[in-house]
Amino acid sequence: MFEMSEKEIMGIDKTLMGGSKFRNGFNYTVPSITLRTSLERIKDADLERAGDVYSFYLDLSNSISAISDKTKPGGYQFWVVGNRTVKGEVLLTDQIISEIAVQYGLQHVHTVDRNIINKVMPSLNSPTNESGVKSSTMSNEHIVILRKI
Repeated sequence: MFEMSEKEIMGIDKTLMGGSKFRNGFNYTVPSITLRTSLERIKDADLERAGDVYSFYLDLSNSISAISDKTKPGGYQFWVVGNRTVKGEVLLTDQIISEIAVQYGLQHVHTVDRNIINKVMPSLNSPTNESGVKSSTMSNEHIVILRKI
C-alpha cells in the first residue's frame, strides 16, 4: 500500500481528464466540428463551464492520439461513452470520438447503442438547482468501434 499526502490527494483532480482549467476562454484545437458547435452554445451560457468541457475533450483527444500510436495497423479500439448534457446542450461524445479518430489514422467501424440497465443514478436530476426544474440523466451508452488504418 502507498501513502499520499493531503496535498497530493487534493491535487489529483488536476491530473485527471479535464483537470486543466480554461477559465477565460481557450484556443480551439480539437478536430471535431460537432464539439466546436456544442462548445459555442455552452460558451454563450457559461464561458467557464465551456472551458471545463473543452479541457475534458482536449485530454480525450490526446488519449486517442497516444493509444493510436500504440495500435497496430488493422487493430481495433473500443470506447464506451455516454452522451451527457451540459447547460442544456447534449454532448455527442460518440460522434465526437469518431471525428477526432480520423486525425490519428483511425476509421469509424460502427457504434453500438445500448440501454444502461440497473442504473444507479436517478432518471431525473436538477442541474440548475432551481426548484421544479428537472432534466433527464443518461439512460444509454455507446460503444464506438474504431480500426487503425
